[in-house]
Amino acid sequence: MARGIKEEEVTKRILKWLVETGWEIICFDFPQSGTGRQLHPNIRTNQTDGVIIPDIVAIKNGTVLDFENKDRFVLEDFEKILMLRTSNNYSDDWERLLQGKTHNHIYYGAGMPYNLNNYKKAESSSSMVDFIVYLKEDGSFQITDCVGGIF
Repeated sequence: MARGIKEEEVTKRILKWLVETGWEIICFDFPQSGTGRQLHPNIRTNQTDGVIIPDIVAIKNGTVLDFENKDRFVLEDFEKILMLRTSNNYSDDWERLLQGKTHNHIYYGAGMPYNLNNYKKAESSSSMVDFIVYLKEDGSFQITDCVGGIF
């Protein structure tokens, strides 16, 4: 499973796991499906500059998770997550997306298949994200909770 697993499959399995563990799914997106919710920067020059589409947004007990899922480690996605974590550039659209939901904090992280290569690269960049969820070959998950107490 770790080799050749597609991003869509990573997203599907994480969605299933989140629902089974009591998370409410606010929105999700499969690659090239156009089903996700767009988040626009607060200040923009046109309709598409800086648009971000989270792969999964879920909430439980006031904690919001924002997942960027891939079939492998991608440094640019970790850099995007770092930007989201350290700026309020998307706060207006986050408030619209979470309207009516009591939330205290948004945590930003990544989901990907577990293999040694992904693990080494992601763990060496873990300071850029709040969490990493690895899908293991046996269908279980390995979680790196970088801030502690998220899950």
